[in-house]
Amino acid sequence: MNFRHNVLILMAAVALASCDDDTASLGIYSESDAITSTSASFQFTSRSVQLDSIVANNNTCFFGQLLDPETATEIKAEFMAQFHTFEDYHLPDESLLIKGANGEVIADSCEIRYYFSSFYGDAINPLKMYVYELDTANIAAENAVYYTDIDLGSYLPSGATPIAKKVFTADDYTLTDDVRNSTSHTANVRLPLPTEWGTNILRKMVSNPEYFSTSWQMMRHALPGFYFQLRSGTGTMLKLDVGVVNIFFSYQENDSIVTGVARFASTPEVIQCTKIENKNFTGLINANDTFTYLKSPAGIATELTFPIDSIYTQHSNDSVSLARVILSRINKIISTTDHISLPSSLLMVRKSHYSDFFRNREVADGETSFTTNLDATYNSYTFSNIARLLAYSFNEKRRIMTERGLTSAQYNAAYPDWNKVLVMPVSITTTYNSSIKATEQVSVSHDFSVTSTRIIGGSTPLSMQVIYSTYQ
Repeated sequence: MNFRHNVLILMAAVALASCDDDTASLGIYSESDAITSTSASFQFTSRSVQLDSIVANNNTCFFGQLLDPETATEIKAEFMAQFHTFEDYHLPDESLLIKGANGEVIADSCEIRYYFSSFYGDAINPLKMYVYELDTANIAAENAVYYTDIDLGSYLPSGATPIAKKVFTADDYTLTDDVRNSTSHTANVRLPLPTEWGTNILRKMVSNPEYFSTSWQMMRHALPGFYFQLRSGTGTMLKLDVGVVNIFFSYQENDSIVTGVARFASTPEVIQCTKIENKNFTGLINANDTFTYLKSPAGIATELTFPIDSIYTQHSNDSVSLARVILSRINKIISTTDHISLPSSLLMVRKSHYSDFFRNREVADGETSFTTNLDATYNSYTFSNIARLLAYSFNEKRRIMTERGLTSAQYNAAYPDWNKVLVMPVSITTTYNSSIKATEQVSVSHDFSVTSTRIIGGSTPLSMQVIYSTYQ
């Protein structure tokens, strides 16, 4: 018992001796310590800002055009896509391939199919699509970041003409009702390509198999990809999940003639890039309304300006332990069509860090960026605690002021976005981490679906409740 008592005294002495310098003890206090909590309310402002362009690298493509009847804004989407080949992909032995009159391999037919599981708007509204083959001498680089204001036409060869044209509707009424409504049927857009084009690809596979050793080689010598251009049609937008190029041919197998297919798919290994055009936004972002907008895709974000100087006035040595921001929705004034849905998830990120966040494919870190989901019960989005963001911004300001000898006013002028954040709709992917028994974010990307809502704010100031903790 005496030995145990002496060990405990020694451990306590070591702990007390290290309290002065060891930051590991921060947040742990003894009976002689005291914590005093106080609270205050601060107003902050908000406004709508247009997102001129957003990161467009995405595994899902969008195609079509919609009109939002509530705001009279137009959303147009078209895209380009590259296609992937397996390493050293090859045809059956050349001696088995069925050939044409000139003794060379021929294609029976070829097509592009784009499969989709959902769409927005009218199922029977016609869309007209032109398909252009991209330039093998001007391939979009795999490691580059592309934005939704991309000039897709710049990747076409000079004098390019459409390789295919198609007028279609989301519901394909060229199919029977039984086929279209079958559980085994996946909705798709079929684009027949010239048989000569498919024959040319097959002959390259025979004469130059090295062209198909990798996707990099194939795009630069045989199949660079396609630009899918919207020529006409308003009222429908497709969310395209995956595209494939099918080139059908015939060959001999066990004394029979059978049909084969050379297939190339648009996958995450290669680039799919959607161009988004939004029209008639000017009146929304410049209006002196009592609300702000959240719109996607590539639409309108809400900018919040926090009174960080005021929050820390007379509290520079205190800790902000809680700062909650609640963004309340305003229900739509008029009834809109069902293709405009509500944003399900939002990102709050420091305005100065916004571009890097998406370019570097970051996830919310709970300090300079936060995510939240729609609370349908309270019709709002709540960021439960942004205290670390306020502290980060305030401490950064103090540090730079000290390093550069700036006054507070000079710093504010030099860094006008230091106390601002952007809030916008996002798509969040999560996974369960069994080692820590918790769900973790895998990715946070711009929401490319069609969403819109209004948030109380604008000319109406918002309020934030702040709780301080003082350690004595």
